[in-house]
Amino acid sequence: MDLAKLVSLIQSRSLYLVRLDKLTDPYEGTITSLTAAGINEYFKQIGSTNTYEAVSKLFRESRQSTFVSCWHVNEHESEAMWRLYGGSGGGIAIQTTYSKLVESIEFQHDVYIGLISYIDYPTGVLPDVNGFTPAMHKRVSFAHEREVRFVWYWGSVPYPDQTPNHLAMPWNLETYIEKIYVDPNAPAYYFEAVQAVLKTMAPTLANRLEWSQMKASPFI
Repeated sequence: MDLAKLVSLIQSRSLYLVRLDKLTDPYEGTITSLTAAGINEYFKQIGSTNTYEAVSKLFRESRQSTFVSCWHVNEHESEAMWRLYGGSGGGIAIQTTYSKLVESIEFQHDVYIGLISYIDYPTGVLPDVNGFTPAMHKRVSFAHEREVRFVWYWGSVPYPDQTPNHLAMPWNLETYIEKIYVDPNAPAYYFEAVQAVLKTMAPTLANRLEWSQMKASPFI
């Protein structure tokens, strides 16, 4: 994230979950053509005159009532993720663990968490067609993201076009944030600015701030 988003996170003490259809990938929350064909075959087998078109509206509306928060899972930092989401030296990463993410939604009964599965949409088939499956699959071209995702499904809403663009989920920063890293290509003053923000707005997190481990000098 950038510094403004960190300030917003501290100020609101909430994670913002974005509406699925507002993400940049137009495939978010959609199904594959072979999955649609499988739905048609299922209707045929049970003797129904319905086709995929009869339920397609439900899938489209689900994209407008599903909200997500996206994380990168890895044992090490990713230079590619710094560049994708930090820009040119102005990024910040907050680090936690998968178990802590699970713990953080223990009392958020409408929020779920899981690992994204990556498939080839022209040739792939979703394993089932419940409300969450399309939100937990992405195109294989995005596999480098190694994404963990919170999913908050609002359920059916009478006016999908009027649903908000994001939802806020209360999140205890002191409990769940282990480290805060500054982009390895950021200038020193940027690190100092982040440090000043933490000391002012969240002093208990100030000692968890570090430079990215990628900034370390090589051994020669």
